[in-house]
Amino acid sequence: MSVAVNHTDIHAENSSEFPEHMPSGLRYSLPDTLTIITTYQCTAACSECCFECNPKVQGRLGLTEIKQYIDRAMADFPGLKLVVFSGGECFLLQQNLYAAVAHAHRRSLRTRCVTNGFWGKTQNTCREVVRQLVHAGMDEVNISTGHDHQEWVPVQSVIRAAKMLVENDIVTVVVVEIDAPGSECLQQLMEMADIRYLLQRPKLFHLQCNSWMPFHETSLARRALQDKSELLSGCKQLFHNVTLTPTGELAACCGLTLEHIPEMKLGKQSAMQPMADRYYGQLTDFLKIWIKVDGPYTIIRRLFGDAVQEDLQDVVHICQACAILHQHPEIRARIQQRYMEFMPEVMSRFYLQQSINSHQASLACNPVLNPPEKEGSI
Repeated sequence: MSVAVNHTDIHAENSSEFPEHMPSGLRYSLPDTLTIITTYQCTAACSECCFECNPKVQGRLGLTEIKQYIDRAMADFPGLKLVVFSGGECFLLQQNLYAAVAHAHRRSLRTRCVTNGFWGKTQNTCREVVRQLVHAGMDEVNISTGHDHQEWVPVQSVIRAAKMLVENDIVTVVVVEIDAPGSECLQQLMEMADIRYLLQRPKLFHLQCNSWMPFHETSLARRALQDKSELLSGCKQLFHNVTLTPTGELAACCGLTLEHIPEMKLGKQSAMQPMADRYYGQLTDFLKIWIKVDGPYTIIRRLFGDAVQEDLQDVVHICQACAILHQHPEIRARIQQRYMEFMPEVMSRFYLQQSINSHQASLACNPVLNPPEKEGSI
């Protein structure tokens, strides 16, 4: 297994076959999520948007394409459980979005939408959108807000949308970008009566704060990241998530720096072409496996030790570290020079974890060990 085929490529060539050396259970457990980035058009134009979305961006996937992609993924990946509709702003698809959600629901897949909540502007609009979601079988909606988002979408629109969703039994997660030193978006939200009411329904409502990654040298500074556990851990997306972009490309993840890392693109994907041909080829790519196991931040530290600590002090997101790993010439060169030192133990940990995951998945499906609950049982 080679990391590089030439001086410009630190990833292996992908094979179209499922690798024989991998635990066979992987074919039946991974990926478990299909993310469809429906469009890069958005009602907002946040200055730090990872995909540079704005109202002027054109191009989106059509309903027929989306349905075919879902069906193709179902045929190729037996472990698929969830379809995520994202953007841009996926609610710009309007009726096509509801029809796509209904299609996934009919295929017994869970569904999630990621939105800025612009459609919560009025009570009537909000009620109609949620009515359509309920009818389509929507399971979960994630609403993004915070300092940048609120320049374009008022916080009252977010709250109105969240309340309507929860009152109709749709799991709702409001994700607040980490505040700048002069802003108190999260604190202000937590003090609002409507949010305090929603927090009393923990099975249906969650409020969380995410790091906000800078994309420009002039980016507004944000508060220090308090919990670096995710930054220091392995990537949760690789191999678990298969992503389709608005241009019909298959991607290894839907991370914030996807459009800045060519190696994460797997190639143009026809809706009728098997996805597995490209997807399982990643399992011969050692660098992706290493990123899955250790994460890009830890890989850089393992390669350079304490000498790189100062260069990493401003890294606030795992995707930011991944972009640095792929773009920095010295890091790429060091990976090519030293990856064989790390391969045995990294691969051992990957095999072990995936074998455990496959075993746990098989136990969860065992009706003897997990009998269905009897009606009326607690």
